[in-house]
Amino acid sequence: MGFGKPGRPREDRIARQQEIFTAVRPLLSPGQVRELTMARAARQAHLSVGGLYHYFPSKRRLVLFGIDPENLQRVCADFRREHAHLVDADPLGLLHAGLVTLSWAALHYVRPSALAAIELDLAAFRSGMDEILNTELIGLMETVSRACPDLTAAQAGELQTTLRRVCTLAFVDPTLTRTQLHDQLRATVDGTLMNVRRVSGAVSPVQ
Repeated sequence: MGFGKPGRPREDRIARQQEIFTAVRPLLSPGQVRELTMARAARQAHLSVGGLYHYFPSKRRLVLFGIDPENLQRVCADFRREHAHLVDADPLGLLHAGLVTLSWAALHYVRPSALAAIELDLAAFRSGMDEILNTELIGLMETVSRACPDLTAAQAGELQTTLRRVCTLAFVDPTLTRTQLHDQLRATVDGTLMNVRRVSGAVSPVQ
């Protein structure tokens, strides 16, 4: 049995947290996180301080929300729902859409929180990176394999390692733009697919 007022739909808490984090993101510039107060964050998000604490019980939870596994899992779930029609109809289109979403999520969510983690507590950054990269890359690699069935396990492992390096750099380089990250990811993936197709005899270029 649900609680709350009759007829009121249950709030999408993760979506609301995403909205608040997006509003507060401009305050998470490197070197400013330690000085950030919940009162200032609340004003930025047009909330009362109590309202902000309702969604984030501490400043740490707020500034690290971008690397919260629940948030990243939600981003992935939203992507799968929006692009479900491409799974069988256009695996390559699904892959390229995945690269666009990965580029966006890496810089919109992960990088601000990763830099905040470094500023506040390096251990939090180190402990979170493997989980973040696994969340972001496992689904992408499944899509790569669907788009290119001839990809061997060795080739897939090499590609995943390269993608991890590109993403890790993006998480800590505040100068890298979303377009630059997308272009690097796309070039890395398309280069691998071209090599696989060349070896297998399918020499048509990646579209």
